[in-house]
Amino acid sequence: MILVLTAAAAALAAPSAISKRCDATDQWRLVFVNGPDGRHVSGKREDLLRAIRRGSPVRVGWGEAAADGKWSVEEYANTSFVNIMAGREVIAQIEPGLIQSSYIDPDKAGLKTPLVDWLAMIGTNGRFDAVTIDRKSGEQLRRLVQRTTVYWYALAPDPRCDVRPEPKVAPRGRLNSVELDEPSKRVAGE
Repeated sequence: MILVLTAAAAALAAPSAISKRCDATDQWRLVFVNGPDGRHVSGKREDLLRAIRRGSPVRVGWGEAAADGKWSVEEYANTSFVNIMAGREVIAQIEPGLIQSSYIDPDKAGLKTPLVDWLAMIGTNGRFDAVTIDRKSGEQLRRLVQRTTVYWYALAPDPRCDVRPEPKVAPRGRLNSVELDEPSKRVAGE
């Protein structure tokens, strides 16, 4: 009887097989990578979707390099607004930034002057849409639409052991009830 109780106590005290395989702590995890055409490269799209639906913050990474290897740039950013469209595609607005004077020469890297704001969105379909705006005048200087490989990170537990609730935010048939929808009044001179 003592042997049975000792074995039972040891089994309760020992981590389960699941906990050995599963890290339930929140940490930044690379959960999905899509190619420029939106095709799966690695990870699981469903893990990204579940992390978003469970309230995890998302970061993205992308980059490019010269074929001869003479330069490369990797870029990472937090997202500020995330959409899940048609239950499958993620479109994320990237936190705004400022244009740098160089992206490939660290000795020349600095903030471009006069200051130029950078706004962008990126998706699991591989589309990367960015605009630059002159901070002083507010004039749009450039719009650049590209296709790129996107690395999606989520601050979340290991997807295999994430038990946070996953709400159904947009169930079929739910429409928002509009209380007011009026155009903004234009200011004279616009």
